[in-house]
Amino acid sequence: MSDHILEARNLTVRFGKRPAVDDVTVAFKPGEAVVIAGPNGAGKSTFLRCLAGAIVPDRGRVLLDRNLSGRNIGFLSDRLSLYEGWTLEEAWTFHRREFGIAEPARQTFRAIDLGPRRRVKSLSVGERTLFHLSLLMAQKPAVLLIDEVLHALDPYLRERFLEAVIEAMDDFKTAVIMVNHVFQETAQLPERVMIMDGGRFSLDESREDLERKVKKAVFAGEWPSEIPFLFETSSDLQKERYVYPFLDEWPAKSGLDFKDVALGEIVKAFIGGAYVQKRAR
Repeated sequence: MSDHILEARNLTVRFGKRPAVDDVTVAFKPGEAVVIAGPNGAGKSTFLRCLAGAIVPDRGRVLLDRNLSGRNIGFLSDRLSLYEGWTLEEAWTFHRREFGIAEPARQTFRAIDLGPRRRVKSLSVGERTLFHLSLLMAQKPAVLLIDEVLHALDPYLRERFLEAVIEAMDDFKTAVIMVNHVFQETAQLPERVMIMDGGRFSLDESREDLERKVKKAVFAGEWPSEIPFLFETSSDLQKERYVYPFLDEWPAKSGLDFKDVALGEIVKAFIGGAYVQKRAR
């Protein structure tokens, strides 16, 4: 697998006639932070569950570095039902025994009062998310898969969550692969951005390259026909068009003022463009 820690080869998952994941081949490196975004129903969560081993693909396979096993993968799902009837103490004890962890993970989130006798089902969604993450952090995972959980966290808990993820990347060189559409606090975390649509990846770029290649122009007149655009928003007074990939000669040739775009807005433009294309079919 060369320098890759995790790889999907020709991964295909079908629910009925249409594939949710369609012949996907992609690899991930140790310690990299990846965000996967895309329209609803694009196959993002199914793909993540395949990587975690929670879904067996109809075709293809998931490969780990030869020094790793499934125990080195932590999977934090948006379906937070793990250990619901147990106390936190019982859950910690079971998880520690199953994964051969020397010490419990009680102190992972010192800023939150999670008493060991509380039951998991009594926790708020945000507290439960952090509790599950604390269990995964105790495994010292080589790969951490996070499926759309940030939207359930308030700003304070989201900050604690991200601190723990960054700490894992620093301490354990954990590769973090997350499905996410919340970018207000997370825009600087991903090094790599992937957009999924129709079960396949339509985009796979470094964040740095993507921010360089996507620009926005605000205009009121005619749009130059030689400049393709990704997505458009409009009002009675003006229009905004997002272009990708941007070419340096366009401002001088067109007279348009192209502006940089933040990562959240870039992802929104790609998703919006995907919906426009579907309506046009």
